[in-house]
Amino acid sequence: MNISDTVARNLTKIYVVVLILIKTYDVYYGRRYSGCFMVFLSTTLVGSILIVTLMWDVSRKATYIFMNNNNHRQEICKGGICWHGVAVKSPASQLRFRLPNRMPIANDNDNADANAL
Repeated sequence: MNISDTVARNLTKIYVVVLILIKTYDVYYGRRYSGCFMVFLSTTLVGSILIVTLMWDVSRKATYIFMNNNNHRQEICKGGICWHGVAVKSPASQLRFRLPNRMPIANDNDNADANAL
């Protein structure tokens, strides 16, 4: 989502440019727009620019996924972990996580001494 990220990063600059373009149109054609109308129009234009770029990026990503779906990469999912493109015999697919054994709980006599303080 490169394009929409760039637009989101430069949203203030785009907003100012849109305001300048509206004001230029205002002066050139001799019209006088109120401040509320300027804010409404510029916010609508900038929001529509952001939505259009987001839709463009999503459609590009969807097209990429559908076009590259023909090679049928093998995905292995075990226990909620999916290995995308990792060979079955790969050492990475044999990785296992183990939790340490439980620590013994202290005797009640030890707790009684701690509570006495």
